[in-house]
Amino acid sequence: ERVVRAAAKAVRNCAADPAGHAELHAYVTERLDIRATLSSRLALLSPTEFEDLLHPVFQEDEITLIVVGGVLGAFAGLMQTKL
Repeated sequence: ERVVRAAAKAVRNCAADPAGHAELHAYVTERLDIRATLSSRLALLSPTEFEDLLHPVFQEDEITLIVVGGVLGAFAGLMQTKL
């Protein structure tokens, strides 16, 4: 148990400071082939599943995005009426 806790702490420390452990991060990224794995697995998702995956990421800023989109849309509409 003590060894597992020490290993978990070491991994946490490395993950918290990627710049300080660049060689380790490069090695792990290469060995796990994270880019290809994510790419292939995301390609298998349906549009609905992909949206369900991303929605929690943007949910916090959803109101801001809606308001900014509305303001920009209104501005664009006003500019069109002036031309």
